[in-house]
Formats: sequence, structure tokens, C-alpha cells
Amino acid sequence: MKTNINKCIWTACITAVLVCITVSTAGAGKTGDNLGQGYISNVTSSAGNCVYSNTNGGGLQFWDIQSGGTYTVTLSNVIDCDQGQDSSIGVIVHNSTGGNIYVLGNQQSVGVYTFTITLAGQCQTMPIEYCTQKNDAPGNFPGTGFFAQNFNGTGGGGHVGHLRTATFTTDDTCTETGLDTTCTGVVCDPASLKVTKFYDTNGGLTDQTGKPPLANWPFCLTSVTDPDFAPVTQYTGTGGTTTFSNLGPGTYIVTEGMGDGTWQNSLNQSTITIDHCGQNAAAVFGNFCTVPSGGLTLGFWSNKNGCKILTGSTTGTTLYPAVVTLLNSFCARNADGSGHTFTSSYSAFRTWLLGATATNMAYMLSAQLATLELDVNDGVPPNKVDGNAFDLCSHMTINALMTDAKTLLCDPNGGYTIAGNPLRGSEQVDKDCIDALNNNGPVIPATPCSATFSTFTCP
Repeated sequence: MKTNINKCIWTACITAVLVCITVSTAGAGKTGDNLGQGYISNVTSSAGNCVYSNTNGGGLQFWDIQSGGTYTVTLSNVIDCDQGQDSSIGVIVHNSTGGNIYVLGNQQSVGVYTFTITLAGQCQTMPIEYCTQKNDAPGNFPGTGFFAQNFNGTGGGGHVGHLRTATFTTDDTCTETGLDTTCTGVVCDPASLKVTKFYDTNGGLTDQTGKPPLANWPFCLTSVTDPDFAPVTQYTGTGGTTTFSNLGPGTYIVTEGMGDGTWQNSLNQSTITIDHCGQNAAAVFGNFCTVPSGGLTLGFWSNKNGCKILTGSTTGTTLYPAVVTLLNSFCARNADGSGHTFTSSYSAFRTWLLGATATNMAYMLSAQLATLELDVNDGVPPNKVDGNAFDLCSHMTINALMTDAKTLLCDPNGGYTIAGNPLRGSEQVDKDCIDALNNNGPVIPATPCSATFSTFTCP
């Protein structure tokens, strides 16, 4: 840091002899004697504090802030010391009420510095002295620097700039109500955080609209910014919500409990910043659980157990009429791509089912789809598939997946999908997902699983 420029003051002695007395510009100690070229170009507030650029009766600009608040101040055109090249400079916020505040201002660009202060008893007017130093090093040495100018909208206003405490409304408008001459500090209406918990029936495919709430789910709230904040645990009510009340400005982390069993997306956290008084913040959490689909393979429907369900006997030969109608409800295909019509013959059905290969993907898809239709409509719990469950493979409900497969099979180009057919890939995707369901693969049930929290603790 360069030494401050000295100023020569000429005075007349009684003997009329002129004497030159050299004093430091900064050392004069009066703000009018060492007004710098830098100015207070901006002041921003931290969470819950207000700031307003105001003018007094004489038209001079002030930065009005709240006693007890935290603020970041920007000084621009700081070229008085080392042409604004220093990485940091000493800054003193002068105040006769609560005492001076010394901080380092950090360079943002040439001649531009920022610093952050928290008022602790300081109030009324506070001029800012910058480039305070000793032996070319920044330090807490009042009277060695320059006082920042006020702000005229584009640059320095030619007068000493001040921070000044004022009073504001406690809502989020931060409307100034007057000057604070008694250091009343920050009065803040309490804020709140509403947490919503819902059952994510489609694994995050859409938002929570229309999805059922999850009650009795634990949440923990902790503070990042307040070391004295005691963690709070609350549980969602029947509507799937809980509200943390009486919160002050700051940053919080809300953590959900980890459900036992197959619950997914548990232990989620959300960081919430409350940045003004009376704020009503919100956090939304969606979770889902998985269960086996309950599906049975084509091998089951072609053995004696499947035969008994479809015909009424382990040695039955005739399919129930409803089964025949069900199997003929979609465009089932044969190996050569022709449409397949089911009769009441169980033997013929079994031969067709076991003969399916993926040479013609439409034939293999038909066999798997027929199996899934039977799983949904003729299965016996716990070996019964719920068409309303959500399939994680295809990212759609099982009913929607079956509809998609039927659409492909009924397409004029979808009956003979050997290698090179443009629909073969789509049919294979559906076939693979349906095959997984027929092998008892995981699904999101339409109704939430029960939830327990044996390991939940609030941090």
C-alpha cells in the first residue's frame, strides 16, 4: 500500500513569517479534511435485514440500515491508495454510540472493494474510512485513511457518505418508517416453514399434484447460521404437512426420516433460506416404496397350476369363455406375423404360448402380453398384478404399458417385426418390461406401503 499524499498548509505567524507545516491528509481526523475519491456505491442486506438509499432534508444521500443487522458494503473508485491495486484495504466504520468497526475490504476489481459488517450497538450515522494503514499495511488506525463519499446515483456525491440506522416495517416490503435514534435494533415478525410430504405414485415423473399425502412422517429442522438453534422434530399430519413456526431469518436444513423397508428417496434434505421477516417458506418431499409385482411367468400359465385357474382343473382342456374373450382382446401375433385367434382349447393356447420366440418380436411380445393379461385379470393374490401399479421399467402404469403394447401389435407394420423393422425396438422395450413384471419385478404400488422409522434421529 502506498503512503498517503501529504498536504502542505501555509499559515501566517504573528511576525508575518510564513511557515509550512506538513500533516498527513488522512491524519487530520476530520471527515471534511480527508474526503477520498472512493464512494459507497452499494449496500446489501443479509437475511431478514432492510436497507434503503435515502436523502436528508438537505438532499444528501444516506444508506439507511437497521441496528443489529448484517450488511455488505461496496466501495467504488478507491484509487487513493496504490491506485486501487491492493488485494485488501483497511476499513473503519466510525460510530460514537457503539464503537468503531474495523474490517478488511476485499478487492473485487481495480478500485472496487467489499466488506461485511454486523452492527452490535452501533446506530445513528456512521461514516466509512478506507485505506487505513500503518507502514504500508492495512490496519485499525483511525485517521490514516480517506472517508468515502456519498452516492449520487452514478458516482461520488462530493460529501461524506454515511450508513444511518432507521426503522422499517416488519413485513417483507421493508418500508422505512423513520430514523432510529435509540438503537432499537431489528424487530422481526417470526417466519415459518411448511413441509409437505406426498406419496410419489410415479417415481417423480410428475409433481405432487393429485398425489396422496403421507401422514406421520418425521422431519428434523436444523439451523446452518444460528449455533444456538436447537434441532426440532415434527411429524406430518393427516394432510401430509407440518409447519415449523417462530423462525428467525437465516438458513435452515430440513431432513426427512428414512423409511424402513423398500422406501426410496429417503433421507432427502432441503436447504431453505429465510431472507425476510414474516416469510412463509415451503419445502416439498415425495417418496415411494416398491413391492413385487405379483406376476407369474408364461411357464406358470402353461403348467397344471395355471391350467386349473384357466379351465377349473389341473387336467382341463377347455378355457373358460371369459379367458378366451380376454386373450382375443388384443392383436396377438403368430411367428409369421399373422393374427392369432384363440379358441377354447387349452392345449392350443399352451402350444402357442410356449412356441414364442423373439425372431419375430411381435410374437414374443404377444406371448408376454397374454401372460400379463392373465396375471392382472386371473391371478390369485398374492400372485396377482395390479394394473394401477407403476412400472419402473417403462415409466408408466401397468395398464398404460399394456395399452402401449396393444397399440404396437395392432399397427399395420407391427405384426412381423423381424430385424430391420422400425417398430422392433419399441416392441422389444415393452416386451422386456412386461417380462420383468411377469417375473415378479418391482413396482410402485397404487397404495403406499406402511412406514416405520426405526433409525430416525434428529441431527
